Amino acid sequence: MARIKHGTLVAATVATVTLTVDCRDVEVLNRTGDAEIFFTVDGSTPTVAGDNTHVLPAQIGSLIVAVPETGNTVVKLISSGTPSYAVEGIGTQ
Repeated sequence: MARIKHGTLVAATVATVTLTVDCRDVEVLNRTGDAEIFFTVDGSTPTVAGDNTHVLPAQIGSLIVAVPETGNTVVKLISSGTPSYAVEGIGTQ
């Protein structure tokens, strides 16, 4: 059962993280702060500086957002750089 995943983004490439737990909220952490991270939790595809995306600034920090009730938790991330990230599911639906 995957509740936490770690990775490093490839510049301008969407990374899809699927947690095998149906989470109520998700925390996305910019582990290195090398570049901004844009992400979605509603199944849509994020773009760099795009509308309707959550953003983590180019600094070490995290953001917790609510996840729609859709089954497994899917987070899609993108950046113009190559920051390392962590995605953690919080609670269950």
